[in-house]
Amino acid sequence: MRYASQQPNPAGGSPLLAVAWKSIRVRLALFALLVIGSAACGGNGSPDPLVGVPGAQDSTPPPTTPDTAAGDTTDSVPGPDSLVPPPDSTPNETPGPVSHEGLPFGPAQLPAERFADFSGTVYTATNPTKLIADLEGARRTGARLFISFAGSEQFNRDENGFSISKWEHRVDRFRGLDLTPYIAEGTIIGHFILDEPQDPTNWNGHRVSPAQIEEIAAYSKQIWPTMATVVRAFPDYLKGYEYPHLDALRIQYLDRFAPLDDFIEAQVEGAKALGLGLVGGLNVLNGGSKNSGIPGQRAGKNAMSAEEIRAWGGRFLSDPYLCGFLMYQYDQTYFSRPDIQDALSDLAQQARSLPQKSCHR
Repeated sequence: MRYASQQPNPAGGSPLLAVAWKSIRVRLALFALLVIGSAACGGNGSPDPLVGVPGAQDSTPPPTTPDTAAGDTTDSVPGPDSLVPPPDSTPNETPGPVSHEGLPFGPAQLPAERFADFSGTVYTATNPTKLIADLEGARRTGARLFISFAGSEQFNRDENGFSISKWEHRVDRFRGLDLTPYIAEGTIIGHFILDEPQDPTNWNGHRVSPAQIEEIAAYSKQIWPTMATVVRAFPDYLKGYEYPHLDALRIQYLDRFAPLDDFIEAQVEGAKALGLGLVGGLNVLNGGSKNSGIPGQRAGKNAMSAEEIRAWGGRFLSDPYLCGFLMYQYDQTYFSRPDIQDALSDLAQQARSLPQKSCHR
C-alpha cells in the first residue's frame, strides 16, 4: 500500500538507484537554500563584489592623521578637527587664589620647569594638552605668560611671505580650549601674535603689512575676546593705520640703539600715539656693548654684562608706561652665571615692587 505523501520510485524498486535518487534530492535542496540565502543578503540577488577580494574589507579610509608641524617639540600636534579640551588633571580640592606681584618679568621661552624662577615669559604652545598642564604649573608658581599659539615664522610663511591661512590654521589647534579662567586670573597676559613683522628676512623677502597685523589680531579676538593681543614691532612701523583689535607692542633694547633715554622716550610716545600698551625688554644675548666681556650667540655680537643689565633694565623699569618686561631669551649657560643671576635678581625685585598694569589698550 502506498501513502499519498510518498513519491514514486524512479528506480523501479532498485535499492541502489533509490539511494542515488535520494542523494540527488538532498543536494538539490541544499542548493536551493544557498540561492535563497544569497538573495536575502545581497538584496538584489547579485553576489557581493567585495567577497573574496583580498583587503577589500579594510578599504575604509583611515582617520585623519594628526596635524604635526616639522620642528615642533612634540611628536604630534592635534589638528583643528580633533581638538577636544583635555581631561581635568588638577587636584580635586579647589585651588587657592593666584598671587601676582608687580610687572611680569623674565626671559622669553623659559622652560616650564623654570616658571618659578621668574614672574613672566613668552610661552610657545605646541599642543592643547601640554598647554593646559603648563598653565596649571604657571598658576601654581604665580608666573604669567604671553602665549604664542602659531609659533615661529617658519610655520607661518609661504613663497609670498606671511601666510594668514597658515597662521590661522595653527591658532585653530587651540580654539576648542576654554582659557577664560586663566585669562581672568592673569596667568595668561596676552596672545603674542607675531614677531618682527617689519623684517623681510623672516618672511621670504616680504614684510607683514599693518593690515595683516590687524587682521590676525581681529581673528584672535574672535576666539578669545578678553585676551590681549601683542606684536613685537616698533611703533614707527605701525604708524598710519588703525588697530582696534591690537592691544600692545613688545620692544627690546640693544646697545646699538643708544642713547637709551632717547630710545625709551621715542617708543613710549609712539605707543601712546597708537593707543597701544608697551612691553619693554633687553636683548641680553646679543645686545651688549663691545666692552661687556661676554661673547654673544651670533658672530660679532656680545651678550650684556651684569652691569649693563642692571643699568639698562633698571632705567626701562622706571618708566610707568610699561605693562611688562621680557628678555631675549632663555639660555641655560648664560642665565646660570652668578653675576648675571645677581643682576637679574635685582631687576626682579624692582619689577615686583611696581604696580600691576594691564597690557590691554
